[in-house]
Amino acid sequence: MHKILITIFLLSLQLLAFNFSSTPKQISAYYIAPSQNLNLVTSKLKSNGFTILAITNILEKYNVITITNKELQNTNSYMATLQINVNSKEIRVQNPSYLAAAYLGKDYTYGQFKSTVNALENVLGKLNDSDQKANFETLSEYSFMYGLPKREDTLSIKKGSDIIKRLTDSKANEYLAYTLTLPNGNILVGHKLKVKTNKFLKIINQEKNVQLLPYESMINGQEVSIMNPKYYLALSLPMLSFHEFMQIASVPDRIYRNIKKAYQ
Repeated sequence: MHKILITIFLLSLQLLAFNFSSTPKQISAYYIAPSQNLNLVTSKLKSNGFTILAITNILEKYNVITITNKELQNTNSYMATLQINVNSKEIRVQNPSYLAAAYLGKDYTYGQFKSTVNALENVLGKLNDSDQKANFETLSEYSFMYGLPKREDTLSIKKGSDIIKRLTDSKANEYLAYTLTLPNGNILVGHKLKVKTNKFLKIINQEKNVQLLPYESMINGQEVSIMNPKYYLALSLPMLSFHEFMQIASVPDRIYRNIKKAYQ
């Protein structure tokens, strides 16, 4: 009987596992799974090889778990972390394949992060696509529209030898959600934005996608920079309309100023 149960369990995992045999034309920015208790999710994440860096309340009733593992960290990129939105209705998690196509470009082969995706499905159950999708082939050169920032158009926040000190000073907890030192020595930092700034998600009715936050910066030597918010917000919400983009036109500058304050 015990052997039968083990066999059934292993077969169920095989059924859950994603098929990465062919590259999709469109790819979802997020996966959606049924709601679970926050404590249960964190426990299962740890049991499936993930490290939890932080649990951040982005908006009322919306908590985001920031996770990492060795496979993600080895990219030495912004996709070293994934954000999971756990609420009473559902769970949403960033799709590592989507981020890899955008951030790693030609260095990425579809299916490269199947171990991470399968581990997520072990934790969350069946993962369904969201309605936020983009063409796979365009992600490496993604921008909201012609003339707007791409991945490489980063913004410098600050330069100086005292940057690292800001991560541990008395005010750090006010501005920082987590830090993660990557294999190449760079430091990925998750930032707590002001409550007013986070509310841009309500303006465009995207509270359900709070998992695009916390906003992150990257420390490389004596410089800290961020992805341009005009790029990152559009990448994270690929179905964003021009009208919605204009509704939050002031938000990229707010994000920049919120993060800059953390290093002053």
